Amino acid sequence: MKTRFSYKDIHHCDAVVLTCIDFRFWRETLEFVEQELGIKTFDFPSLPGSAKAINECLGENDLAFQCIGVPCELHHAKKIVIVNHEDCGAYGGSAKFESSEEEQKFHEEELEKAKAKLVDKYPEKEYILVYARLADEKENIEFLKI
Repeated sequence: MKTRFSYKDIHHCDAVVLTCIDFRFWRETLEFVEQELGIKTFDFPSLPGSAKAINECLGENDLAFQCIGVPCELHHAKKIVIVNHEDCGAYGGSAKFESSEEEQKFHEEELEKAKAKLVDKYPEKEYILVYARLADEKENIEFLKI
């Protein structure tokens, strides 16, 4: 199969979007990033727990840090988007929390910690932190900018 290569002679993108590996969220996350955030070109690495991977990395040579570093340095990404989600197995799932409000607050704090860790290396980047929660009796995903 052959398909047209849309990015001939283009080697930069608008953003890096770090997401969790969870298959249940990636299609909707792509749609959110393109339609709601208006970001059309982005690298899309995924690691268990998204922000968790950044928060637990040991240094700039860690895979999680490289997933941000390569897009920023090689592809000149101007924005860093980090998406955490409800019921994330890397964090122990929703069962670990007493309420959805407690879970959301926890993820907001995790996202802020990840941003703080990255800002030291990339202070000039625009950061967008997002929490994807299950809504309407878990029939929809609602993306909340933190």
